[in-house]
Amino acid sequence: MQRTIIATIAVLLLVVAGCSSSDPTASDEYAELEQELAQTNQDLAEAETQLAEVAAELDELAYQVSASGSRSEKTTATVEALGEIIDDPDSFGTRSEVLDLLMTMHTDDAVMDDTAFGTVPMRAAWSNTLWGSSATIKTWAKWMCEDGSQAGSLWTWAGESKTGEPFELMGVNIDDYDDEGRVTYSLVDWPYDRSYVQKSHALGNTAND
Repeated sequence: MQRTIIATIAVLLLVVAGCSSSDPTASDEYAELEQELAQTNQDLAEAETQLAEVAAELDELAYQVSASGSRSEKTTATVEALGEIIDDPDSFGTRSEVLDLLMTMHTDDAVMDDTAFGTVPMRAAWSNTLWGSSATIKTWAKWMCEDGSQAGSLWTWAGESKTGEPFELMGVNIDDYDDEGRVTYSLVDWPYDRSYVQKSHALGNTAND
């Protein structure tokens, strides 16, 4: 396109030169055409720059969509695997084997930040959650961000306290995930005071009634 415009202008310059007996470069028409040619070149250069910028933005968007879709799929797989282990941990092997399996779904520096029990490394957190008392977790609802960067669930933790008394506590967790679908951070929160959660787990809900 640029070559066509330049060639057309060059032909016009020759025509002007041929129709004039004087120096064609001294004519007003020649000067105007030179200005138009310079402006056209500038416009084309700006258009090419804009086109390159748009192409780069499209490439980046395509990459982000691809990466997002990949992480979403990996996060979904992790969430499903964690759910299966929570439902029946003993079916996946010994305690050590189950914890080893769980750790493959978390980054090395991942922690569980529990608003009632504090922040602990993931291995210890899962050990306490699954075997710290005679209790089970029933999940009522799950959700996940479209890009797979976060997921969470609403659940009930219920069973026998350390004294043998029954307890039942509802809570939520919100987990962050990396591009490989591994948990990097887990927040656990409760709709109760910290002391209520701790006493219920230790003594049973009846100790707080």
